[in-house]
Amino acid sequence: MKRLWWVAVLLTSPALATQVALTSMRCPLDGTAIRVHEKLTSDVLGGWDSDLARYSSQGQWRTYALATCPLSLLTLYGTDFARIPKEELARVTPVLSPWQNRYKDAETIPHWERYEIAAAVYRALGKPHHQLGELYLQGSWTARDIAVGVFVGLQGPQAARALLDSGDQELAKDLDGATRKIVLHNLARIAHRGGFNEERDHRLRQFAEMDDLSPRERQVLREFRQAVHVVEPRLQDQAIEEFTLALKTDDLDEESRLRTTYVLADLYRRRGRTEEASAGYASVVASITSPDEVRELAAWLGTALTKQ
Repeated sequence: MKRLWWVAVLLTSPALATQVALTSMRCPLDGTAIRVHEKLTSDVLGGWDSDLARYSSQGQWRTYALATCPLSLLTLYGTDFARIPKEELARVTPVLSPWQNRYKDAETIPHWERYEIAAAVYRALGKPHHQLGELYLQGSWTARDIAVGVFVGLQGPQAARALLDSGDQELAKDLDGATRKIVLHNLARIAHRGGFNEERDHRLRQFAEMDDLSPRERQVLREFRQAVHVVEPRLQDQAIEEFTLALKTDDLDEESRLRTTYVLADLYRRRGRTEEASAGYASVVASITSPDEVRELAAWLGTALTKQ
């Protein structure tokens, strides 16, 4: 069985942080110039999360991968503008209308909503459910980026768990106010990356209760909560819907089915749907084709659910 999807998450690379090249082409729908990025280099030194989100140490490719036409708001992966025939793209005009009514300036569209637009476009083009689910998943990660930034070297939920377990010991020290705020903020970031939502919210409440929060710190708190309580869950729910349909209807190969099952289980966990998460992890553990690393992680996450 292929193990590329898992190896890609686990391996670190000496490559440079994310660097992109910018090119311009004409939008096939409105004729305006669109900015298209090409990935030149990246690394995975920022670690990875339980739902397979990966982080470069400086900048995430997912913020550059999509391109949007300024007027029509047609949004695609940059390489697809030259691949998809113009007559096919003409079919997507109706799905763009709601977004055109909402946004008059493409530059003001948040990254995660670009992924929602792209999902609507690719759905109109007849793309399969697992590809649509991947778009929503990537979009959810762009929202997560707002909350967590980059925490270099955080290699998965077990590493997050170890750091969180030491949090109370760190906070028991005689910390000045500024240091305590940094520790609380970092613990919230780590908890969110690990998908430990109750601990994340506990640390955010402690952070909010500090007496001397600056205007900037209050803004960071508001943006964090908006990202993790509103935006990311909405996209995760859309990903869940598409991945569920993919397992029922898409012609998935063995590797894709395993990956979809695993990611779906972790999305259930992050959304508090523990029974469905446990069943998904158990399915991965029971599969004779699961790589040992995947089986062990799914087993660990399933066990962690029973301890909550």
